[in-house]
Amino acid sequence: MLLDTNVVSAFLRGKTPKVGDFVETLLTTQNLTVSFVTQFELRRGIEDLVLRGQGRRRKVALLKFLDRCEVLGLDAGGGAGWNHASELWARAKAHKPSIVFTDADLLIAATASFHQQTLVTSEPGLVANLEAIGMVDVHFLANQ
Repeated sequence: MLLDTNVVSAFLRGKTPKVGDFVETLLTTQNLTVSFVTQFELRRGIEDLVLRGQGRRRKVALLKFLDRCEVLGLDAGGGAGWNHASELWARAKAHKPSIVFTDADLLIAATASFHQQTLVTSEPGLVANLEAIGMVDVHFLANQ
């Protein structure tokens, strides 16, 4: 399973027992993955906090978490993953009404789909939009 940024963030904050239990179970029972986009989103936030003198513990927790995960990208196969992301974007644009994704959401979803991973997200709208364009291997995880 590939975790969306919002799920990893909730897990690292430790304030959501349901997310914590879910992620801990995955970490101990199967190969957990995240996208390079998720790694980027989390690292940039942590680095900003570190520069302001607030994020040292969070950075350590993030690095420990990432050590337990496989980080996947779209560069494999001569850029085939990027082509796949382009196809998802085009399907969303052609959908009636048109569906607009943030670049990060689209690239994370494309990474999951390209690597045949289930995307786990806590954004119900993202789940609905991905399913509308034919991506059905998406799991909604409520943050409560």
